Amino acid sequence: MISRIFFRTTLFALAIFAFGNVSQAQTNAAAPLLPSHIAVANDVLKASGLIKMFENSLPNVVGNLRANVTRTRPELARDIEEVLKVVTAKSEEMMVHGVGDAARFLAARMTEGELKEVNTFLSSAAGKKYVEVLPAFMDDLMPYLQQWHQAASVTMTGIFNEEMAKRGHKL
Repeated sequence: MISRIFFRTTLFALAIFAFGNVSQAQTNAAAPLLPSHIAVANDVLKASGLIKMFENSLPNVVGNLRANVTRTRPELARDIEEVLKVVTAKSEEMMVHGVGDAARFLAARMTEGELKEVNTFLSSAAGKKYVEVLPAFMDDLMPYLQQWHQAASVTMTGIFNEEMAKRGHKL
């Protein structure tokens, strides 16, 4: 079974792919983004649970720094911990910046009205349930999707080979 960490990592990668970069998102926007538009996009990120990608990623960075540097330089453990407190304090600012950029990416691709509709759904009982079950659904879906892809590939390859044979090409 695919773990929630894999799900979150996959979702994060998909989000990065879907959102692109800030300058491209701003170029694609028909009009400058209003603060209210970005605020609704931010609300959608919170309601959808996507904001958790930011919240969960930075502690992992700190943990990796701690593990990697302490392993190679154990004599620096005290200084490492002191410096990691500084890094952790800065991480909140970085998270706010990252979430703000993500909200702008989303706002550049959806109107404020569309985002309000999405937020209304995500704030409803059904929307909250959807957000709640999505990680477990993805845990179930990913192995199935791999099997389905393999079966579909075999079937489509067979059809392709049959059609090529009808045209006199044996592959």
